[in-house]
Amino acid sequence: MRTFRLARSLSPAVQVLLVNSFGIAFGFFILIPFLATYLRDAHHLSAAAVGAILGIRVFCQQGLTLVGGIAADRFGARPVIIVGCALRCVAFAMFAVADQVVGLVAASMLVGLAGAFFSPAARAYIAVEAGERRLDAFALQNIASTVGALTGPLLGSVLVAVDFKWTAGVSAGIFAVLTVWQCFALPYRPVEPLATRALGVAVRDALHNRSFLGFAVATSVLFLLYNQFYLSLPLEATRVTGWAGAAGCVFLVSTLVTLGTQLRMIKWLHRHFAPGLAIVCGLVAIAASFVPLAWSTTSTPADSSGSLSTGWVVGILVAAVPILVATLLLTLGLDVAQPYALDLVSGFAPVGLTGTYIGLATTAAGVTTALGNTAIGYADDLGRQWSTPWISSVMLGTLAVGAAVAVAVLQRRGRLSLDPPAST
Repeated sequence: MRTFRLARSLSPAVQVLLVNSFGIAFGFFILIPFLATYLRDAHHLSAAAVGAILGIRVFCQQGLTLVGGIAADRFGARPVIIVGCALRCVAFAMFAVADQVVGLVAASMLVGLAGAFFSPAARAYIAVEAGERRLDAFALQNIASTVGALTGPLLGSVLVAVDFKWTAGVSAGIFAVLTVWQCFALPYRPVEPLATRALGVAVRDALHNRSFLGFAVATSVLFLLYNQFYLSLPLEATRVTGWAGAAGCVFLVSTLVTLGTQLRMIKWLHRHFAPGLAIVCGLVAIAASFVPLAWSTTSTPADSSGSLSTGWVVGILVAAVPILVATLLLTLGLDVAQPYALDLVSGFAPVGLTGTYIGLATTAAGVTTALGNTAIGYADDLGRQWSTPWISSVMLGTLAVGAAVAVAVLQRRGRLSLDPPAST
């Protein structure tokens, strides 16, 4: 109830975008978790081809986010959000009808392009509309997206059991509804004169803002660390428990922790800590999460061959304790660090350039994640060869500590601004 009361206290436009955030995550995760299996089984594509099609989506979204942010500043966030939702509607409809690889590739590209449009635009709109309450708004947006990401696969698993085309059709329908609804419900905001400057000038000014650039680079690791919910944690949970359902439990625990604690943590930290130090607290919790994860990688997997008994259940629960602690700490850390990071990025932006700054920060996060995942994968390979499976966890923890130190230095030097952004 606290969450709903806080959401209702924000402006109607922000409330529309909170529902939009839930709908986008819900519609996206109805389909995406099942896409790889569909491409492999229904279209008989190789693992390399499946990986390439999925990778195209990530590349388009992360690589073009800056374009979406600039478009939000230049043309207004509202039309960019609407176009993004419409593109994703078309993309998911294409997955329902495409029977050739070229169609599947085009659909994947459109899914990524759509995200590159509406993600920075929605964040920029929220930052401007919420003003001094943008921290609360970003926290609520995270909660809405988290709930959508958890519930989407539940419906998707039912639909895919019938036919993947139903899955794609329902996803497309959700984005169609979001598109039409926002045409009527989302108010227009005027474009600021500064946003009409030449593209190169706006980006150059952002890149010459040393405080912003340092902060964007330091916090770019957050997306890489967040990705461990889809990589390290579920893989290790499945390995150490010997139970395929353990991966789903990671997402369930994370969602419950977010729903139960995020708003309380944000409010407490807002009263007691400067914004940069709140991010440092989050990064320290994230770094700590990789200690039990590293320990778990050295453990012998639980016996999954026995019959369902008390001893078998106890064995799985004991094996899962380090993963549970790691999930708890990683969730708490990200729930603090991510809203504060968005809040500060918005605070750096001059009048009318909120989308550009958010786009640049998101692009930096995408580059860091691409390079980081490659390095972490290489470290995993070395860990198996050298019988040191904890190497990747140590690397991730070290990255979090390094980011915490960098943000602490920026905060100590007074380089972290919190001025409310102006219209986008």
